[in-house]
Amino acid sequence: MSERTHIVTRVVSVLAATVISLACGTNYAYSAWGPQFAERMRFSSTQSNLIGTFGNLGMYGGGIPVGILVDSKGPKPGVILGGSLMGSGYFAMHRAFESGPGSIALPWLCFFAFLTGIGGASAFSGSIKTSALNWPTHRGTATAFPLSAFGLGAFFFAFISNVAFPDNTSSFLLLLSLGCLSFCYLSVAFLRVVPQTQLYTPVATNEERRSSNLLRRTKSKDDKTHHHNEEPGTLSTDPHASPPLRHNLDGSSKTVEPPDKLLDETSSLMSRSSNSTPGDVPYADDRTEPSAHHNSHHLDIRGFALLKQTEFYQLWLLLGILTGVGLMTINNIGNDASS
Repeated sequence: MSERTHIVTRVVSVLAATVISLACGTNYAYSAWGPQFAERMRFSSTQSNLIGTFGNLGMYGGGIPVGILVDSKGPKPGVILGGSLMGSGYFAMHRAFESGPGSIALPWLCFFAFLTGIGGASAFSGSIKTSALNWPTHRGTATAFPLSAFGLGAFFFAFISNVAFPDNTSSFLLLLSLGCLSFCYLSVAFLRVVPQTQLYTPVATNEERRSSNLLRRTKSKDDKTHHHNEEPGTLSTDPHASPPLRHNLDGSSKTVEPPDKLLDETSSLMSRSSNSTPGDVPYADDRTEPSAHHNSHHLDIRGFALLKQTEFYQLWLLLGILTGVGLMTINNIGNDASS
Protein backbone atom coordinates (compact mmCIF):
# COMPACT_ATOMS: atom_id res chain seq x y z
CA MET A 1 0.00 0.00 0.00
CA SER A 2 1.41 3.37 -1.05
CA GLU A 3 1.75 6.25 1.36
CA ARG A 4 -1.03 8.23 -0.32
CA THR A 5 -3.42 5.27 -0.27
CA HIS A 6 -2.50 4.64 3.35
CA ILE A 7 -3.46 8.18 4.36
CA VAL A 8 -6.62 8.26 2.26
CA THR A 9 -7.82 4.99 3.78
CA ARG A 10 -7.30 6.32 7.30
CA VAL A 11 -9.12 9.58 6.52
CA VAL A 12 -12.06 7.72 4.98
CA SER A 13 -12.22 5.48 8.06
CA VAL A 14 -12.50 8.52 10.33
CA LEU A 15 -15.28 9.96 8.16
CA ALA A 16 -17.13 6.63 8.28
CA ALA A 17 -16.73 6.56 12.07
CA THR A 18 -18.16 10.09 12.22
CA VAL A 19 -21.25 9.10 10.24
CA ILE A 20 -21.75 6.06 12.48
CA SER A 21 -21.49 8.25 15.58
CA LEU A 22 -24.33 10.43 14.29
CA ALA A 23 -26.61 7.40 14.59
CA CYS A 24 -25.20 6.46 18.00
CA GLY A 25 -26.16 9.81 19.53
CA THR A 26 -29.88 9.43 18.79
CA ASN A 27 -30.45 8.20 22.34
CA TYR A 28 -30.33 11.85 23.41
CA ALA A 29 -33.23 12.69 21.07
CA TYR A 30 -35.70 11.04 23.43
CA SER A 31 -36.96 14.37 24.74
CA ALA A 32 -37.89 15.35 21.16
CA TRP A 33 -40.40 12.50 20.78
CA GLY A 34 -40.92 11.26 24.35
CA PRO A 35 -43.73 13.65 25.40
CA GLN A 36 -45.71 13.02 22.21
CA PHE A 37 -45.16 9.28 22.58
CA ALA A 38 -46.36 9.35 26.20
CA GLU A 39 -49.44 11.35 25.23
CA ARG A 40 -50.27 8.94 22.42
CA MET A 41 -49.80 5.85 24.63
CA ARG A 42 -51.49 7.57 27.62
CA PHE A 43 -48.47 7.20 29.87
CA SER A 44 -47.70 9.30 32.90
CA SER A 45 -44.49 11.30 33.24
CA THR A 46 -43.06 8.58 35.48
CA GLN A 47 -43.75 5.88 32.90
CA SER A 48 -42.30 8.05 30.15
CA ASN A 49 -39.16 8.64 32.19
CA LEU A 50 -38.86 4.91 32.80
CA ILE A 51 -38.59 4.32 29.04
CA GLY A 52 -35.88 6.95 28.75
CA THR A 53 -34.04 5.52 31.74
CA PHE A 54 -33.86 2.10 30.13
CA GLY A 55 -32.40 3.71 27.02
CA ASN A 56 -29.67 5.28 29.13
CA LEU A 57 -29.16 2.00 30.98
CA GLY A 58 -28.49 0.25 27.69
CA MET A 59 -26.12 2.98 26.55
CA TYR A 60 -23.95 3.10 29.67
CA GLY A 61 -24.57 -0.26 31.28
CA GLY A 62 -23.81 -2.10 28.07
CA GLY A 63 -20.48 -0.39 27.53
CA ILE A 64 -18.40 -3.13 29.14
CA PRO A 65 -19.79 -6.15 27.23
CA VAL A 66 -19.79 -4.38 23.88
CA GLY A 67 -16.25 -3.15 24.59
CA ILE A 68 -15.17 -6.74 25.10
CA LEU A 69 -16.88 -7.66 21.83
CA VAL A 70 -15.08 -4.91 19.92
CA ASP A 71 -11.71 -5.84 21.42
CA SER A 72 -12.10 -9.52 20.59
CA LYS A 73 -13.85 -9.40 17.20
CA GLY A 74 -12.92 -5.98 15.85
CA PRO A 75 -14.97 -2.80 15.22
CA LYS A 76 -17.07 -4.08 12.31
CA PRO A 77 -19.12 -6.71 14.21
CA GLY A 78 -19.83 -4.13 16.90
CA VAL A 79 -21.05 -1.58 14.36
CA ILE A 80 -23.25 -4.13 12.56
CA LEU A 81 -24.74 -5.31 15.84
CA GLY A 82 -25.32 -1.74 16.98
CA GLY A 83 -27.06 -0.73 13.76
CA SER A 84 -29.34 -3.77 13.94
CA LEU A 85 -30.30 -3.12 17.57
CA MET A 86 -30.97 0.57 17.05
CA GLY A 87 -32.98 -0.02 13.88
CA SER A 88 -35.15 -2.73 15.43
CA GLY A 89 -35.67 -0.79 18.67
CA TYR A 90 -36.82 2.42 17.00
CA PHE A 91 -38.97 0.53 14.52
CA ALA A 92 -40.77 -1.22 17.39
CA MET A 93 -41.41 2.21 18.95
CA HIS A 94 -42.76 3.41 15.60
CA ARG A 95 -45.15 0.48 15.37
CA ALA A 96 -46.32 1.02 18.95
CA PHE A 97 -47.04 4.69 18.22
CA GLU A 98 -49.00 3.74 15.11
CA SER A 99 -51.04 1.09 16.94
CA GLY A 100 -52.02 3.36 19.81
CA PRO A 101 -52.51 2.82 23.55
CA GLY A 102 -52.63 -0.71 24.88
CA SER A 103 -50.96 -2.25 21.82
CA ILE A 104 -47.62 -2.94 23.56
CA ALA A 105 -47.06 -3.22 27.30
CA LEU A 106 -44.73 -0.83 29.09
CA PRO A 107 -42.06 -3.48 29.92
CA TRP A 108 -41.69 -4.28 26.23
CA LEU A 109 -41.28 -0.59 25.38
CA CYS A 110 -38.58 -0.35 28.05
CA PHE A 111 -36.88 -3.36 26.48
CA PHE A 112 -36.96 -1.74 23.02
CA ALA A 113 -35.48 1.44 24.48
CA PHE A 114 -32.76 -0.68 26.09
CA LEU A 115 -31.95 -2.13 22.66
CA THR A 116 -31.47 1.34 21.16
CA GLY A 117 -29.12 2.25 24.03
CA ILE A 118 -26.91 -0.82 23.88
CA GLY A 119 -26.88 -0.60 20.08
CA GLY A 120 -25.60 2.95 20.22
CA ALA A 121 -22.88 1.93 22.69
CA SER A 122 -21.78 -0.98 20.49
CA ALA A 123 -21.50 1.01 17.27
CA PHE A 124 -19.87 3.97 19.03
CA SER A 125 -17.20 1.74 20.59
CA GLY A 126 -16.25 0.43 17.16
CA SER A 127 -16.05 3.88 15.61
CA ILE A 128 -13.97 5.35 18.43
CA LYS A 129 -11.48 2.48 18.46
CA THR A 130 -11.02 2.60 14.69
CA SER A 131 -10.26 6.32 14.79
CA ALA A 132 -7.81 5.95 17.68
CA LEU A 133 -5.88 3.04 16.16
CA ASN A 134 -5.60 4.57 12.70
CA TRP A 135 -4.02 7.77 14.07
CA PRO A 136 -1.86 6.66 17.02
CA THR A 137 0.03 9.97 17.21
CA HIS A 138 -3.10 12.11 16.72
CA ARG A 139 -5.66 10.26 18.80
CA GLY A 140 -7.17 13.41 20.29
CA THR A 141 -7.90 14.94 16.89
CA ALA A 142 -9.03 11.67 15.31
CA THR A 143 -11.47 10.80 18.07
CA ALA A 144 -12.79 14.37 18.27
CA PHE A 145 -14.75 13.91 15.03
CA PRO A 146 -16.86 10.89 16.13
CA LEU A 147 -17.23 12.37 19.62
CA SER A 148 -18.63 15.60 18.17
CA ALA A 149 -20.94 13.68 15.87
CA PHE A 150 -22.14 11.61 18.83
CA GLY A 151 -23.15 14.77 20.67
CA LEU A 152 -24.80 16.31 17.61
CA GLY A 153 -26.63 13.15 16.49
CA ALA A 154 -29.87 14.06 18.24
CA PHE A 155 -29.83 17.58 16.79
CA PHE A 156 -29.06 16.22 13.31
CA PHE A 157 -32.03 13.84 13.16
CA ALA A 158 -34.38 16.27 14.92
CA PHE A 159 -33.49 19.00 12.41
CA ILE A 160 -34.13 16.70 9.43
CA SER A 161 -37.43 15.57 10.93
CA ASN A 162 -38.53 19.13 11.60
CA VAL A 163 -37.77 20.17 8.01
CA ALA A 164 -39.09 17.06 6.22
CA PHE A 165 -42.19 16.24 8.30
CA PRO A 166 -42.80 18.64 11.20
CA ASP A 167 -45.01 17.60 14.12
CA ASN A 168 -45.06 13.98 12.96
CA THR A 169 -43.71 11.76 15.72
CA SER A 170 -44.43 8.55 13.86
CA SER A 171 -42.33 9.62 10.87
CA PHE A 172 -39.60 10.81 13.24
CA LEU A 173 -39.36 7.36 14.84
CA LEU A 174 -39.29 5.75 11.40
CA LEU A 175 -36.51 8.16 10.39
CA LEU A 176 -34.50 7.16 13.45
CA SER A 177 -34.95 3.48 12.64
CA LEU A 178 -33.99 3.70 8.97
CA GLY A 179 -31.32 6.34 9.56
CA CYS A 180 -29.45 4.38 12.24
CA LEU A 181 -29.66 1.18 10.24
CA SER A 182 -28.46 2.72 6.97
CA PHE A 183 -25.74 4.87 8.53
CA CYS A 184 -24.16 1.88 10.26
CA TYR A 185 -24.57 -0.61 7.42
CA LEU A 186 -23.31 1.71 4.68
CA SER A 187 -20.39 3.13 6.64
CA VAL A 188 -19.08 -0.17 7.99
CA ALA A 189 -17.70 -1.01 4.53
CA PHE A 190 -15.28 1.93 4.83
CA LEU A 191 -14.37 1.28 8.46
CA ARG A 192 -10.88 -0.22 8.40
CA VAL A 193 -7.95 -0.41 10.80
CA VAL A 194 -4.86 0.15 8.66
CA PRO A 195 -1.74 -1.62 9.99
CA GLN A 196 1.03 0.81 10.89
CA THR A 197 3.82 -0.57 8.74
CA GLN A 198 6.31 2.28 9.09
CA LEU A 199 7.07 2.18 12.76
CA TYR A 200 10.34 3.38 14.21
CA THR A 201 12.46 0.77 15.97
CA PRO A 202 15.66 1.21 17.97
CA VAL A 203 18.87 1.04 15.98
CA ALA A 204 20.60 -2.29 16.43
CA THR A 205 24.05 -2.43 17.98
CA ASN A 206 27.08 -3.77 16.11
CA GLU A 207 26.80 -7.15 17.82
CA GLU A 208 23.12 -7.40 16.93
CA ARG A 209 23.88 -6.53 13.30
CA ARG A 210 26.46 -9.28 13.09
CA SER A 211 24.04 -11.65 14.78
CA SER A 212 21.27 -10.80 12.36
CA ASN A 213 23.48 -11.73 9.41
CA LEU A 214 23.61 -15.36 10.48
CA LEU A 215 21.56 -17.53 8.14
CA ARG A 216 19.66 -20.66 8.93
CA ARG A 217 17.94 -23.20 6.72
CA THR A 218 14.14 -23.19 6.63
CA LYS A 219 11.58 -25.51 5.15
CA SER A 220 9.09 -24.22 2.63
CA LYS A 221 6.19 -26.13 4.16
CA ASP A 222 6.87 -24.56 7.55
CA ASP A 223 6.78 -21.14 6.01
CA LYS A 224 3.45 -21.76 4.33
CA THR A 225 1.75 -22.80 7.53
CA HIS A 226 2.34 -19.40 9.08
CA HIS A 227 0.60 -17.41 6.35
CA HIS A 228 -3.11 -16.94 6.85
CA ASN A 229 -5.57 -14.63 5.18
CA GLU A 230 -6.99 -13.38 8.44
CA GLU A 231 -8.40 -9.94 8.98
CA PRO A 232 -5.98 -7.60 10.77
CA GLY A 233 -6.74 -7.44 14.43
CA THR A 234 -8.34 -10.82 14.93
CA LEU A 235 -6.67 -13.44 17.05
CA SER A 236 -4.56 -16.01 15.22
CA THR A 237 -6.10 -19.44 14.86
CA ASP A 238 -2.80 -21.25 14.23
CA PRO A 239 -1.80 -23.09 17.41
CA HIS A 240 1.78 -23.54 16.13
CA ALA A 241 2.33 -19.87 15.33
CA SER A 242 4.87 -18.16 17.53
CA PRO A 243 6.69 -14.81 17.43
CA PRO A 244 10.16 -14.84 15.90
CA LEU A 245 13.20 -14.75 18.15
CA ARG A 246 16.17 -12.42 17.81
CA HIS A 247 19.35 -14.23 18.90
CA ASN A 248 22.25 -12.35 20.43
CA LEU A 249 25.93 -13.37 20.53
CA ASP A 250 25.77 -14.21 24.21
CA GLY A 251 23.23 -16.93 23.53
CA SER A 252 20.22 -15.02 24.83
CA SER A 253 17.15 -14.47 22.74
CA LYS A 254 14.41 -11.87 22.63
CA THR A 255 10.93 -12.11 21.20
CA VAL A 256 10.31 -9.71 18.33
CA GLU A 257 6.75 -9.00 17.26
CA PRO A 258 6.01 -8.27 13.60
CA PRO A 259 5.19 -4.65 12.76
CA ASP A 260 1.57 -5.34 11.84
CA LYS A 261 0.93 -6.79 15.30
CA LEU A 262 2.09 -3.67 17.11
CA LEU A 263 -1.14 -1.85 16.37
CA ASP A 264 -4.27 -3.59 15.17
CA GLU A 265 -7.96 -3.92 15.97
CA THR A 266 -7.31 -5.79 19.22
CA SER A 267 -4.54 -3.48 20.44
CA SER A 268 -4.92 -1.55 23.65
CA LEU A 269 -5.47 2.20 23.37
CA MET A 270 -3.13 2.76 26.32
CA SER A 271 0.62 2.66 25.79
CA ARG A 272 2.46 0.36 28.18
CA SER A 273 5.66 2.32 27.96
CA SER A 274 6.32 4.65 30.84
CA ASN A 275 8.66 6.77 28.74
CA SER A 276 6.16 7.44 25.97
CA THR A 277 3.59 10.16 25.88
CA PRO A 278 -0.10 9.64 25.03
CA GLY A 279 -0.43 8.93 21.33
CA ASP A 280 3.12 7.72 20.73
CA VAL A 281 3.60 4.61 18.63
CA PRO A 282 5.16 1.93 20.84
CA TYR A 283 8.64 0.75 19.95
CA ALA A 284 9.28 -2.90 19.26
CA ASP A 285 11.58 -3.24 22.26
CA ASP A 286 9.62 -0.88 24.51
CA ARG A 287 6.63 -3.05 25.31
CA THR A 288 7.45 -4.45 28.71
CA GLU A 289 4.98 -5.24 31.45
CA PRO A 290 4.65 -2.56 34.13
CA SER A 291 6.63 -3.23 37.26
CA ALA A 292 6.03 -2.01 40.76
CA HIS A 293 9.75 -1.21 41.08
CA HIS A 294 9.92 0.84 37.91
CA ASN A 295 11.08 4.41 38.45
CA SER A 296 8.12 5.96 36.63
CA HIS A 297 5.89 8.82 37.71
CA HIS A 298 2.96 7.30 35.75
CA LEU A 299 0.82 5.12 38.01
CA ASP A 300 -0.36 1.88 36.49
CA ILE A 301 -3.34 0.73 38.54
CA ARG A 302 -5.89 -1.50 36.86
CA GLY A 303 -8.46 -4.20 37.48
CA PHE A 304 -9.62 -4.91 41.02
CA ALA A 305 -6.71 -2.90 42.39
CA LEU A 306 -8.77 0.23 41.64
CA LEU A 307 -11.21 -0.74 44.39
CA LYS A 308 -8.50 -0.06 46.98
CA GLN A 309 -7.93 3.52 45.80
CA THR A 310 -9.83 6.43 47.35
CA GLU A 311 -9.53 8.46 44.16
CA PHE A 312 -11.49 5.79 42.28
CA TYR A 313 -14.57 6.31 44.45
CA GLN A 314 -14.19 10.09 44.28
CA LEU A 315 -14.18 10.05 40.49
CA TRP A 316 -16.98 7.50 40.40
CA LEU A 317 -19.25 9.60 42.61
CA LEU A 318 -18.35 12.84 40.84
CA LEU A 319 -19.01 11.48 37.37
CA GLY A 320 -22.16 9.70 38.54
CA ILE A 321 -23.65 12.84 40.05
CA LEU A 322 -22.81 15.09 37.12
CA THR A 323 -23.90 12.69 34.39
CA GLY A 324 -27.03 11.77 36.33
CA VAL A 325 -28.16 15.39 36.46
CA GLY A 326 -27.38 15.82 32.77
CA LEU A 327 -29.34 12.75 31.72
CA MET A 328 -32.28 13.80 33.88
CA THR A 329 -32.32 17.18 32.14
CA ILE A 330 -32.05 15.65 28.67
CA ASN A 331 -34.89 13.18 29.26
CA ASN A 332 -37.21 15.81 30.73
CA ILE A 333 -36.44 18.86 28.60
CA GLY A 334 -39.44 18.07 26.40
CA ASN A 335 -41.80 17.96 29.39
CA ASP A 336 -40.28 21.17 30.76
CA ALA A 337 -40.81 22.96 27.43
CA SER A 338 -44.41 21.77 27.06
CA SER A 339 -45.32 22.78 30.59
